[in-house]
Amino acid sequence: MSRNIASPPRTFLDTVAGALERASAYNKQDQDPPVAVLWPDKERQWEALTPRFRELLPIFALGSYAPGMRTGPAYWLRCIVAHTIPHVALAADQVPILYLPGYSRQDVRAGEDCPRELQPLAELQYRGVLWAQRNGRDWTISAFIQSEDGGLGIEVGADHATRDALERSLVKLVDEPIEALHRAAPLRALFLDGLLHPDEVKNILRWLDDPNAFRSGLNPEEWGAFVALCQSNYGFHPEKDGAISAARRLGRRQGGWDKVWRRFAEAPGIYGGVPTRLRQAHPGGLPLMVESPECWPQENEMGEDDLRQRLRNVASLNSQASRGAVQGLEAAHGGRRSWVWAALGEAPLAHALEHLAILAEETKQPLVGSSVTEVAAAYTDRGWRADLAVLEALATVETAEDLAAVKVAIRNTYQPWLDEAARTFQEAIARVNSTDPYVAASPLAVTDGTCILFSDGLRYDAAYRLRELVALRGLTGTLKWRLAALPTVTETAKPALSPAAFAFTGIGSSSFDPLLATSKAKVNVEVLRTELGTRGIEVLRGEELGNPSGRAWTEFGDIDAYGEEHGSQVAHRLADELRGLARRIESLVGHGWQRVIVVTDHGWLLLPGGLPKVELPEHLTAIRKRRCARLKDGANTDHQVVPWYWDPSVRIAVAPGIYCYEANREYAHGGISPQECVVPVLTVTAAAVTELPVTINTISWRGLRCDVMVDGGSAERWVDLRTKPGDPATSLIGGEKQLAGDGTLSFLVPDYEREGDAAVIVVLGPDKQIRKQAATQVGGDR
Repeated sequence: MSRNIASPPRTFLDTVAGALERASAYNKQDQDPPVAVLWPDKERQWEALTPRFRELLPIFALGSYAPGMRTGPAYWLRCIVAHTIPHVALAADQVPILYLPGYSRQDVRAGEDCPRELQPLAELQYRGVLWAQRNGRDWTISAFIQSEDGGLGIEVGADHATRDALERSLVKLVDEPIEALHRAAPLRALFLDGLLHPDEVKNILRWLDDPNAFRSGLNPEEWGAFVALCQSNYGFHPEKDGAISAARRLGRRQGGWDKVWRRFAEAPGIYGGVPTRLRQAHPGGLPLMVESPECWPQENEMGEDDLRQRLRNVASLNSQASRGAVQGLEAAHGGRRSWVWAALGEAPLAHALEHLAILAEETKQPLVGSSVTEVAAAYTDRGWRADLAVLEALATVETAEDLAAVKVAIRNTYQPWLDEAARTFQEAIARVNSTDPYVAASPLAVTDGTCILFSDGLRYDAAYRLRELVALRGLTGTLKWRLAALPTVTETAKPALSPAAFAFTGIGSSSFDPLLATSKAKVNVEVLRTELGTRGIEVLRGEELGNPSGRAWTEFGDIDAYGEEHGSQVAHRLADELRGLARRIESLVGHGWQRVIVVTDHGWLLLPGGLPKVELPEHLTAIRKRRCARLKDGANTDHQVVPWYWDPSVRIAVAPGIYCYEANREYAHGGISPQECVVPVLTVTAAAVTELPVTINTISWRGLRCDVMVDGGSAERWVDLRTKPGDPATSLIGGEKQLAGDGTLSFLVPDYEREGDAAVIVVLGPDKQIRKQAATQVGGDR
């Protein structure tokens, strides 16, 4: 195994190997080749490196007989030198290097006083060469590093700590680039121990995480280096001071410990034992007087306890005072969201407070409007933010005591605003001779390349979050609103929005379900799907993707069913539902659907602790839901009455405000409120390809014929010649003309009387919107 000694050494190991190899060099003109290179090492400093050197050189060591390890007694080594015992590591033309651990150059040259076990090799000093310094001394590691005559010429500290560190770090030192060692000179203990622990901050955290496991994973040299680094850089001894003392230093963040804390704070979940150590090390003292309170889990826990109690106290306040109290708590506790304990999930109330503060801000102003459209516009502009804040505040807490505190704060700030918004909307609908009556949106029309995705109970605020999720997947979502069919229950509103709605009627129905006009069968899921199919709309079940060149209907999610059963727990379920919807949309668009239109039948009201109950005598109703009832013929009530979407002769009573016909219901729908009636329409398409800027390079007239050359824009570009650039009706060439693939177009102005008139060349994109325009004169240059 030979090396190219002409190649420049890159590391300490390379340099030593090169020096050993060059030791066997000789003048072929007047010398015989040496039979061996003797490498004495009295203090066994190099012994740990011999496995590495064996990979590079034909090294054989004096020791116990182990041919596979290239180790054996002196007579075995004599046979290796004489090539009487073939060995795969030694070629016929190679000079073996005999490593002599525990023996010095003087031992080899001691003649009759030579150690007995070394005597068979002593005569090789005359036929071979000794690897030693020019002054005759053996090569020690320190000597080799420092020597400028045959070594590296790098200064090494002479103190005891550096000598110990040099010995510990040798296995790492040998792989260091020579240039790096020169830059670090003079080499001292801190640098050398750092080679064993290149990321000392991480190792301190690993040790604090589990001191016993960390210690058992290190060899003595690595442990010694770690101890030395802790003493020199962090002022403690891992064994003598212990983990709790170190944790106390960590919590105070002084000196180098601030760097350790910041590393811990970046990924606290990796070091699960560190919080326990910090808990044990808490210095005690009065709350808010502890140094670096953000570092101690007890301080965060006291903050959570305080916040929990203060949120409960909101129960005694009116809505305005509740909002002020919540915003004051946000000022006092909001900063804890940046603490490491929040990242570890141990500050749920501080996280909930962020959303409670948004709720307090959003409910300062009532939802106003004198007409249906005005109230709906106000709700879709900002009102939905209050609803979303409620859901997100609930979703951040898990325990019963935390949930109870959050519910109190929500109820006191949210209920009056929510009830007032519902009554404002109800008044707008009830207004006599209104020029803006409540008219449910028409059934959906489906064009080729469109898939309708129905999600039961996808409220407007949830749809807003869904739009954000699809945007993260590289899709474009456009969110609009429509009015749901009344009453806002699935049986009525879902068939009303479907493309098959024209096949249904309410005449003859005794429930909230319409009937199939031809057979009078109740419209259930299977009837709806059948009617969609007869209209050429493919019904996709499960994960089916369908034919994207056609039209399709698919359904996903059970937000409404979950809310009906679990009340305010729907806040925890909603995030998973929205992620599932986003995945389904992405799959459909990725399969080739030009657009996915996400629709729903109705929204819902959610009030932690339960919506207030109102009475409606049962003898007046044929069917009663939570917030609406079908009145019997001739029955009268002081509750607001609206016509049934499927048969206007049927009267539907709706509960006033946010009241409910059933007690203890946190989740309900069927009534009239912006949350129930103003529903989203989210149209999702693949993200548009970014267009290059458009440049009109050439406008050349030859009489009434014009040649145009355009650069940039999308692949589909159009050109028109207009007297008013924004008005297509002023075109002088009969409408826009599509550019050729190379961006050129030639067109003729057919009316010769237009010659000399001022005009504008406009370049349009695929959406027929102007991308670039330039003035010109018909028949002449610009």
